[in-house]
Amino acid sequence: MPITSPADLFLYELSGMHDAEKKKAAWKGEIVGQIRSGPLQDIMRVEQQESQQKVKNLESCFQALGSQPRDVPCLAVDGMRAEYQQFMSQNPSPESMEMYTCGMMLKASHFGLGSYKGLIDKAMLMGENQCAQLLQTNLVINEESTGRTERIGHEMSRRVMATA
Repeated sequence: MPITSPADLFLYELSGMHDAEKKKAAWKGEIVGQIRSGPLQDIMRVEQQESQQKVKNLESCFQALGSQPRDVPCLAVDGMRAEYQQFMSQNPSPESMEMYTCGMMLKASHFGLGSYKGLIDKAMLMGENQCAQLLQTNLVINEESTGRTERIGHEMSRRVMATA
């Protein structure tokens, strides 16, 4: 479908974010089974649930717009996931794997922060207040997730680096 208007662009970007959140939820589910650290496993489970909630919020946004998600693959998340899988093929130590996992989740989280900020701005400028509110909710969830990931990543790195 051609993108000929700002509304088309918004739906395109929103569809890409919908794909991103679905993929991140699945990816986080896979990661939970690979981690041995209880606290990191717990955080990844919460992250997976939050990604699923963000998908629901995005679907509500599409509903408020009277639209459906389009088939727009999020190549940024595909790339991060491929990078993670390539790293995992190197058979890293458990500590290295968990530190790397935190770093990758932080990258994915920052991608989400930038994406949601842009989508919120566009929704507000288009007068789509209900959608903007749902996107704002997702941004807040994302900000909280980023903080958690930063904290556990720092604690894990501090612990591992102290023994290096």
